[in-house]
Amino acid sequence: MSTPPDPQPPLQAQAEESPLVSAAQTAVTDMRTTARWTIAAFAAVGGVMLGGLPLAGIGEVHDGGDLALATAGLALAVLGVAWAIWHTGEALTPRLTTLRVLTDPTPRERRALSDLHTELAASPRAFYGSFGSTPAELDRACRLHGRVAANLEALLVHESDPRRRAEGSHRLALARANADQALRRRRDLLELAHAWQVRGALRRARLHTVAGAFAVVAGAVVFLLATTG
Repeated sequence: MSTPPDPQPPLQAQAEESPLVSAAQTAVTDMRTTARWTIAAFAAVGGVMLGGLPLAGIGEVHDGGDLALATAGLALAVLGVAWAIWHTGEALTPRLTTLRVLTDPTPRERRALSDLHTELAASPRAFYGSFGSTPAELDRACRLHGRVAANLEALLVHESDPRRRAEGSHRLALARANADQALRRRRDLLELAHAWQVRGALRRARLHTVAGAFAVVAGAVVFLLATTG
């Protein structure tokens, strides 16, 4: 007796189209190295500037207003160094990146990832391949192909017919290939989003570093004016 045809269409491996070339993790490492050098350089410059101030001159000041001004200038310079180091260190803080930053970002995340969102919308196949056109569709594809592979594995355990077992093994290999491709796409997308988050943190840190530098210079000038009359 002939076996009835399988009503389900045969599985096919999703074709890889427009492979994405990314060095996201290398970029993150380089950006964090830059942040470390910024902290070290700013700490050294701040130390030189503060060390060069004639701190002994504060004992020569007898006017209450000048003493308060000198103290305020010194405090402002120290605060500038601490401000820059603190905010640059934020770029080194480990970040937990999920697809939420792409599907439902906060206002700050939307600003930090705005150009990445533009690229995703302009070239969806370069990022998602054949697994959809949005991060949510890619995530659903990962779960779908994972479930298909798990179900086929469970069926093969109880399959004794050689022909059906061979066909099931072929379907399982295709399902695993699809699942692996979808997972790789999702991993690459998360790495890109993580790199963009670190870049945004480093950009904000640069602005804070400039503000801290101005505070150090202003504090040093105020201190010198107060202690030299």
